[in-house]
Amino acid sequence: MIHDNNGISTSMLTKDYNNGYRALDSLNLNVQPGDIYGFLGPNGAGKTTTIRLLCGLLSPSSGVGRVGGFDIRKENLKVRNIIGLLPEGSGFYLWMNAVEYLIYFASLYKIDRNVAMKRIDDLLEKVGLAYKQFVPIGYYSRGMKQRLGLARAILNDPKILFLDEPTLGLDPKGQQDILNFLLKLNKEKNITIFFSSHALREVAVLANRIGIINYGKFVAEGTLNELRYLAGNVSKIKIIISDSNDIDVLKILSSLPFNIEIENYIKKDSIDVIISDFTDEQLNILIDTLRGFHININEIVKLDMNLEDIFFNLTKSRKQKNEFNEGICLESRNINWRAN
Repeated sequence: MIHDNNGISTSMLTKDYNNGYRALDSLNLNVQPGDIYGFLGPNGAGKTTTIRLLCGLLSPSSGVGRVGGFDIRKENLKVRNIIGLLPEGSGFYLWMNAVEYLIYFASLYKIDRNVAMKRIDDLLEKVGLAYKQFVPIGYYSRGMKQRLGLARAILNDPKILFLDEPTLGLDPKGQQDILNFLLKLNKEKNITIFFSSHALREVAVLANRIGIINYGKFVAEGTLNELRYLAGNVSKIKIIISDSNDIDVLKILSSLPFNIEIENYIKKDSIDVIISDFTDEQLNILIDTLRGFHININEIVKLDMNLEDIFFNLTKSRKQKNEFNEGICLESRNINWRAN
């Protein structure tokens, strides 16, 4: 049987440890070939356990998983031959340089030495380590080690790539370089990428589909827009207006017959007016009112729930949400207005 499916799927995948702790509970996962799939969850949610199960580093307690068409329990070695893995805590031989390190792993993969050398030169250039290739790894920064770990993960030309916190320890420029590299890798070679990250903005940019896990249980899966719907996305419009000492803008807004939220009033040079769950009529009333008092409208922006909001809505308890929101309120002044 030919296995040409580069997808990942699980059915009721569960992992229990000897102390009775259930790290993963009945995971049903569906990653299509060619997906860049972001896997999210709080610390201890089961993300790393899931990756280890899918890569054959752990054996499931129950359930089924298939990676590239191979059963993760029965065809463990075949799974390992078609995947690349960058774990969160990579081990390095600190006395080796980058070339020696990658040659060693190429030999484990039984890659011809001439082929390996060409591939290593190319990879070190792409991950930004060519200028440090002969420096002992012990002198590398954390970010440089992360780049080297990524080069090792794709050394065997995998069909499916598993990454646990791929930009950990990288500066903003390094993060952008790695994201661009992964996007190019996915586009040119159609490699399926399954990655876990706490950098939610990166996930929103990189992933075409996202799964969220909490306390070992699968919470949601879908595109960013599908997750917005599941999280109860509220449509909002932000109107940025110029402040004026001669006009009591707050008094004017408080007279309107619907809820309005004011932000950034402390700045004094502009005010962000946010209207939620608005109708076209309410929006027109607001704009006409502002113009009627000769208040300048600088910009009108539609706001959608970002991935951070989605994540908190789908993983936090009500009490935790309230505590989080109270913390946010300390950073900005939000005033809710309602006409009497």
